[in-house]
Amino acid sequence: MIKIVPTVLANTEAEFGMKLRKLLKVADELQFDIMDGKFVPSMSIPIHQIPEVRRYRKRFEAHLMVQNPGAYIQPMARRGIKRILFHVEPLSDRTIRNLIDLCRKHKMEVVLAINPETPVSKLLPYVKLIDGVLFLGVHPGFNGAPYVAKTPARIKEFVRKNSNPALVVQVDGGMTPKTIAAVVAAGATRINSGSFVSNAPDPAKALRQLYAAVPVAKPAAKPKTRTAASPKRAPAKRIGKIVKTKLSKWTSK
Repeated sequence: MIKIVPTVLANTEAEFGMKLRKLLKVADELQFDIMDGKFVPSMSIPIHQIPEVRRYRKRFEAHLMVQNPGAYIQPMARRGIKRILFHVEPLSDRTIRNLIDLCRKHKMEVVLAINPETPVSKLLPYVKLIDGVLFLGVHPGFNGAPYVAKTPARIKEFVRKNSNPALVVQVDGGMTPKTIAAVVAAGATRINSGSFVSNAPDPAKALRQLYAAVPVAKPAAKPKTRTAASPKRAPAKRIGKIVKTKLSKWTSK
């Protein structure tokens, strides 16, 4: 099943609140984009301005586009965030493993994210330890950044090399009705949408357009069932001849 999750990216607390209220009406899951101005050039609202979200009775995830994701995990858990996505690029292997353990300690799902230029191989050592992987379809930091056309090929490469079939493959960035079909066909099942849904005048309509563009899997053809062959019947003419012969023998006695 394909899941489309709108994202909330804002530079001010007022903008964040406005987008959150708008998107809560159309989606049962939302993603908060968090940027520190170091890992990416842009900055989002600081963590202390992220509200406590348990009251909304919906699922929230946080995409940490930051240099030091460890500083955000506990505060996000306290706010009711259930799923953390952080980037492998600025981190050592030991740090990645420690952060995965920290997320587990707070009962959070863990997703490792990579930018368009990062080799797919960077994800492979962790596939048995995490819940999903996130492919950036754009260079991160800005809403509306140009889509990177090689994204579906990168997903296909990962799916081919991945040893954990239960892993969720997620894509964020550049998703429109023209681009979503290719990433889904490549193996993605969870799609984040920023500009197309979150910035749309009518987010509900934009969300419907994205879902409508997802290729529908054709049901498998039903195998043809063979019925047991009926016993062969003797032709009516032959039956009549047999009966007549037997009858004449009986009357002649």
